[in-house]
Amino acid sequence: MPRLHYTTIVQERAVAADAVEVFDLGTNPLSLLNIVIRPLNETSTLANYARYLEMVGAFNQIRVLYKGQSVISASGRDLAALNYARSGIVPREANPDNTDNARRCCSLPILLGRFPYDPSSAFPRTNRGDLTIELDIDVADTGYDNFRYSIESVEILDASPSEYERKVTIAKTFNATGAQDTPLPVGNAMRGLLLFGTTGARGATPAPSWGSMQLLLNNQQHTMASMEWESSMLYSNLLGRQPPNHDAHQHAMEPVAGIETTQHFEVGSGGWEQYSFVDLDPTRNDMYSIQTAGASQFLLRCQAETADAVRLLPVERVAV
Repeated sequence: MPRLHYTTIVQERAVAADAVEVFDLGTNPLSLLNIVIRPLNETSTLANYARYLEMVGAFNQIRVLYKGQSVISASGRDLAALNYARSGIVPREANPDNTDNARRCCSLPILLGRFPYDPSSAFPRTNRGDLTIELDIDVADTGYDNFRYSIESVEILDASPSEYERKVTIAKTFNATGAQDTPLPVGNAMRGLLLFGTTGARGATPAPSWGSMQLLLNNQQHTMASMEWESSMLYSNLLGRQPPNHDAHQHAMEPVAGIETTQHFEVGSGGWEQYSFVDLDPTRNDMYSIQTAGASQFLLRCQAETADAVRLLPVERVAV
C-alpha cells in the first residue's frame, strides 16, 4: 500500500545576493514540492507591502529537471497563478504582518501530477542525482529583502504512477497586433494552457495582449473555435474557484468619527488580472484533453490587440 513521506530537501537558508541555486531531489515517486518563502518586510513605506504574487515573484524561474530536461520550467508568479486557476490553491500566509522587518512566511507548492497525493499521477522513481531543482532567485525587491527559503517534498512510497505532468513555459513578444500563432508541444495529451499577457482588459477601450483566441490541430479548429480573453477568465470559476481577491481586502478608519469601514474587494487585482487559464480537462479524467500524439502541428492563434510580451504554460500529461 502506498505511504506518504514528508521530508525537507533544503533547510531554511539565507540568500545574500541574486543567485541560481541547484539541489538534488529524492529518488522516490514525487507528488509535490513545497517552497516555503521567508523574507523580511521592507515596509518603511507602507504602500510597498508585498502581496502573495509579488513574494513568489522572487523566483524568476523554477526548473525541475530530469537528466537535464525540463519537467517544470516557470516563474514563481506563473506557478502560483496555475495553482489557483487549475487547483484552487491560494496558500495561507503564516505571518501577513505589514510591520517593517517582520519575517513573512508563505509557500509555493509545485505539483508533479494532476492532484496532490495521487499515487497514479506523480513523477516516478528515479536514480540518485537524476532529478534536480534549479532556482533563479531575486533576493530583494519592492516590499521585501533579507530573503530566506526552504524546500520540502511529498513523496509517495511504493507508488507506481502511470503519468506525470510537464509544465514548461513558452515566452514570446508579439511584434504586431492582429493574427499571431504560438506553436504548442505535440506528442502528449494537453490538459490546459495558462496564459499571461502584459496588457489585460482595462481602461475605457480594453486592448488585451491575447485578444480573441482559437486552437488549431493539424490546421483544423479543435475544442476552442473562438474565445475572448475577457471571457476566458471566467471558466475556472465554474469549478467553484473564487477570485483571489483577498490580496486587496482593506480596512480604513474614518479620521473624524473613528468609524471603521471595509472597502470593496478589488476582485482579481494585484497582478491576477494578467492571467487566464484555458481548461482542457475540466472533468479531470481526460475526457476532453486534446490528444496530440501523431499530430504534426498544434497552434494557439490569437488576434493580438496590444503588441507586447506574453507567456504560455502548457499542462501536458506524460505517460510513464
